[in-house]
Amino acid sequence: MNLRPHHILCIQKFTGHGYSEEFTLHMTELTAELKKDPERSVDIVQGCDELCRVCPHNSGGVCGSLEKVDRMDRGVLEACGLSYGDQAPWNQLAGKGRKKIFETKEFEQICGSCQWHELCRRTEVSYE
Repeated sequence: MNLRPHHILCIQKFTGHGYSEEFTLHMTELTAELKKDPERSVDIVQGCDELCRVCPHNSGGVCGSLEKVDRMDRGVLEACGLSYGDQAPWNQLAGKGRKKIFETKEFEQICGSCQWHELCRRTEVSYE
């Protein structure tokens, strides 16, 4: 599965809300897949990924919020010691996100400008 770095965080805090009905259904299915198979291999990619496929901000493979999400991606890469092209099991990446971001001040730095920040701030991580 291809994921952009900041989606390591989004998936763990997902509560059934999304940009559109189609996006929310897709996110629900994707999070269920990872919950069922926490050792699933994930490739860290730059740009639109599997989650972006049905996002209404995706315009021909380019994110309409590119500046914001690129900044978030860079923050996750730096905080977690990851690089584009890295491959690891989902549970390992999720654990890094929790330890290096959710449990530190990095969460506010990386996610503070996101429209979902307040919801995520109040949401506990439900699984690895």
